[in-house]
Amino acid sequence: MGKIRKPALPEGMIDSTEFQQRFWAIQRISWIVFTLLLLACLLGLLGRGGPFSRQTLVLPGGSVDFPTISRWNAPEHMVVNFGPSSEDRIFTIDAAFLQTFSIQSVDPPQKATFARDGRIGYMFPADPAGPTQIVFRLQTELAGPRRATIGIGADTRAQSTFIFP
Repeated sequence: MGKIRKPALPEGMIDSTEFQQRFWAIQRISWIVFTLLLLACLLGLLGRGGPFSRQTLVLPGGSVDFPTISRWNAPEHMVVNFGPSSEDRIFTIDAAFLQTFSIQSVDPPQKATFARDGRIGYMFPADPAGPTQIVFRLQTELAGPRRATIGIGADTRAQSTFIFP
């Protein structure tokens, strides 16, 4: 069986079949890369929004929703949910958290702030009637992977955040 012969081109025409096939291959690869980039954005793998951009830590005294992926020098927020309690509720962060994020505001404001064992504590008033939601408005400070310890009461957990430059 022999090779398939291409028809002869008219005089003055140049055969650009190889160039066209390379161009089409590059075009399809570009479409695939763009589609993957778009999916990563929609899933929250490149910043705010999407199911993978945030994480919720569940602790015995409540839960903390914080960013797992963010952008450098961008505003963020962290939501602390306390369960009903007849005692004052305490939320703690360590110094590594304050290197990653600066706290712009706390809503509603804390009753008191204290430092103990290398950690900063925010005390909020008791509310036995129902849960309380606290919003920390943050500003990202450093790019790269960051770890910090956050906690409610005596229970603490490590959390990870990646901040894109």
